[in-house]
Amino acid sequence: MQSTIKFVSLILLIILCPNSGCRQDKYNPFSTEDHIAALVLARGGSKGIKLKNLSHIGNQTLLEISLGVLKQVKGLDSIWVSTDHTRIAETAENENVNIHWRSAESATDTASSLFAVQEFLKYHPEVNKIGLIQCTSPFIKPHYIQRAVSFMRNDQECVFSVSRSYKLRWIEKDQKVVPLNFDPQKRPRRQEFKGELVENGMFYFTTRNLIEQGVLQSSNCKIVEIPPYEDL
Repeated sequence: MQSTIKFVSLILLIILCPNSGCRQDKYNPFSTEDHIAALVLARGGSKGIKLKNLSHIGNQTLLEISLGVLKQVKGLDSIWVSTDHTRIAETAENENVNIHWRSAESATDTASSLFAVQEFLKYHPEVNKIGLIQCTSPFIKPHYIQRAVSFMRNDQECVFSVSRSYKLRWIEKDQKVVPLNFDPQKRPRRQEFKGELVENGMFYFTTRNLIEQGVLQSSNCKIVEIPPYEDL
């Protein structure tokens, strides 16, 4: 009986607020305060694993892990799950976070994450800073997100997660392979090599202005470095 009531309530949510979602916050057009929202994109379809966001790690789904982390972070004004699937929406409802119903256009295999964020912002004018959270990163931690939020609260334009790579890289050029990030005549020792910063996709925080320009990042970004053992 209880599961039937939940299912009916989710159907009502879709009917009553098909795009904008049902939100817990109220929009004040006269507010000068930044509104930082965390957005988890979790569509039902996938070319790889169907409903991968509901895959279990231990006794929790990947989505539950991410939402549990986000709820521990101070300074987030709202937490959202953007989805097109009732099972994912039910998880979001159980975790007491907001639901944004994605359009069919933004939930295809070819639709970019950026397009989905742009669609979300179209329906949520109160949000002027946003964190795009990857819920398939099982080692996401509150203090990583907290650091990014702190940067954004201090007027940073964008923040994203990276990991440091110490791999010596080569590329193919003119039917040869040539070194890309080191000199073979002076191969660096690990202690001397600072490595390279590589996006790991765990999260991206940015402003509405950048999203509306069609980008997640600018030349004025900060980073949060994730240790290799939690880079997944």
